[in-house]
Amino acid sequence: MPQELSDAEIDENNTPADAQSALSPRATKAPLASHPPVWQLIAEKIYTHRPRRVQEEDDIMICQCKHIWPSDTTSIGCGEHCLNRMLNIECVAEYCPCGDRCTNQQFTKREYAALDVLRAGAKGFGLFTRDGVRAGQFIVEYVGEVLEEDEYQRRKEYYIASNQRHYYFMNIGNGEVIDACRRGGQGRFINHSCDPNCETQKWLVEGELSIGLFAIKDVPPGGELTFDYNFERYGDKPMACLCGSANCRGVIGGTQETAVLAPPVVVPEYEDDPEPIMVSGVKATPTLERLLDRIVGVGSHAGLTSGERSL
Repeated sequence: MPQELSDAEIDENNTPADAQSALSPRATKAPLASHPPVWQLIAEKIYTHRPRRVQEEDDIMICQCKHIWPSDTTSIGCGEHCLNRMLNIECVAEYCPCGDRCTNQQFTKREYAALDVLRAGAKGFGLFTRDGVRAGQFIVEYVGEVLEEDEYQRRKEYYIASNQRHYYFMNIGNGEVIDACRRGGQGRFINHSCDPNCETQKWLVEGELSIGLFAIKDVPPGGELTFDYNFERYGDKPMACLCGSANCRGVIGGTQETAVLAPPVVVPEYEDDPEPIMVSGVKATPTLERLLDRIVGVGSHAGLTSGERSL
């Protein structure tokens, strides 16, 4: 994907300065955009309101798995009977009795499945497995910006006011929400299905809560990965579901019964949606920060000067 935006693309991303939002004093209401969405690929969560926790030694959960000696070159540790694994807690490498033979560090080691982001018909883009996955396999961690409640509410209001098509919120717990809209990983592209082949699991990783996507069914190579959003509905009407499964509920963020009271919004076909522009491997330049800030309705909305064009 392109690593640099052209002058025309940056100009198209400028939001008119006189468009004001009635919902939030910090939010600027933007018209429904036709330009390519821009997002930054990140490898780990970014905490916007606090520093990442430093896990104290007394808080580290040590499993009771059998110690593996260095001379043993075949055994592996921390399998399905590992206490930490059963509690959805990752082992900490230097404290695990299995040492470097521990297999319960999937988040820390980023043992992700091979994934592709491809067009998924009327749903827009989706997440696909390249080599196939088996039931129970760890797919990828859902990463993005970790927000406190006030900023989550502000962004939600802005997204509603600006008629945003896609939402990337994931509730992590303890009053915090992950938003992968402007910064995230490949997991942000996973679509909803009423008959999903993946689920989310909450894990404790080095003292912080993390969300992982795990397969609940075998998925062949090239198959689309999905999970049941089961999310809070935004706006007055539920969104029409396009999953196409035999048990489709017809709506996302509601039930068939509630859809009778509020007919679902029929979304346009997304096959012609512009391909998202991924920015990665670059420093957080002022130009990039301003561009990404527009996506969540903060920062200056004035045009960029000629000296600020390059990312």
